[in-house]
Amino acid sequence: MHIPKYTARVSIILASLVVVLTVVYREVGNWNPDRALQNQSSPLEQLEASSKVPSNEASKLEMLCQNFYQMVCDDSKVVTDPTGSVHPDIKGEVEALRLYEMILHKHPNWSNEQIDVELVNRIYTPKRREMLEDIYRWIQARMIRFIEKQTVANFPSKLKKDLVERIKSIKLEIPPPASLYANEPDLFTKNDVYYEGISKERRVIRVGGAYLLSAKSWFNRVFTLAHELSHAIDPCELSHQISQMRGYQRLLSCFHDNQLISKEQLEDNCRSNQFVGELFADWLATQIAIQAVELYSTKFKNDEKMANSIINSVKDLCHQESWLAHDTKSHPPPKDRIEKIYGEHPSLQRLLGCSTNKIKHYYCSFEEKK
Repeated sequence: MHIPKYTARVSIILASLVVVLTVVYREVGNWNPDRALQNQSSPLEQLEASSKVPSNEASKLEMLCQNFYQMVCDDSKVVTDPTGSVHPDIKGEVEALRLYEMILHKHPNWSNEQIDVELVNRIYTPKRREMLEDIYRWIQARMIRFIEKQTVANFPSKLKKDLVERIKSIKLEIPPPASLYANEPDLFTKNDVYYEGISKERRVIRVGGAYLLSAKSWFNRVFTLAHELSHAIDPCELSHQISQMRGYQRLLSCFHDNQLISKEQLEDNCRSNQFVGELFADWLATQIAIQAVELYSTKFKNDEKMANSIINSVKDLCHQESWLAHDTKSHPPPKDRIEKIYGEHPSLQRLLGCSTNKIKHYYCSFEEKK
């Protein structure tokens, strides 16, 4: 995805703010920008600080077993896990646009560059930046370990080394300075988080400012960043090497058997769109996100906190923009992403205490079906 430079920037930003506020005023009219920008404590600190209260929703884990997609995408309320919550994308964008407007009114004579610097300082605080970098390092280490433990039969040693090197080479590129996103200035007020191969030598992951305001759950940030890092080794990026890696061939074949991908999409080999790459990124991000839930599972004070952490991991997939929700040419449908790829992971099913008879098909992996 590429965000073009814009002209008449102030007019466009303010026009966007008017439209957004008109549409969602009832939902976000009471949000306080200063409160939304408060620094967060670390996930571990929040988990330790969360009080142990009797849960009146003892069946919430069971409900996830029975209706995973419906539970995750229930928009009647925003759920809060011990590390934070996940609001619809539009709320983060409203907050970022409001901040832009506040800065503009306070400093009407500032240039676009000066406004960007102040906006970046307000959104990409040192604490938020440090938290993102910590999460990213955590993800990188576990993704590398996941690849390294695969068998030589599935991944020849040289190719395995190449995959690890690609994962290591991807940089998390987040402001300041504001000039870092000079070619994509709209990103400060957007929820977009994405991987981009700027050149053969430079591949980066960029994080929109609005995302930091709408998705404060540590578990969601793990899944989101892991998804983008997964693109560095997805089948579309490695199309010329897939034939040499049985692990990838088995995984894609299993996706087809489980009706997650059509024969035409499989044979397209990423020429028409990136569907295969997006499906793979969801699958690999799931392997990492489940480790995050497992890591903290002993610290959850009750079932509801665990359930909310699981829900928030992929909650924002319910809030995709309408064009993406209906564009199954480039992305799997939200229900497949949330329920079949994430919700049906065997380790997650065990954490939820689901019946082993619930899932009728084999959960896909690099290994041969047993």
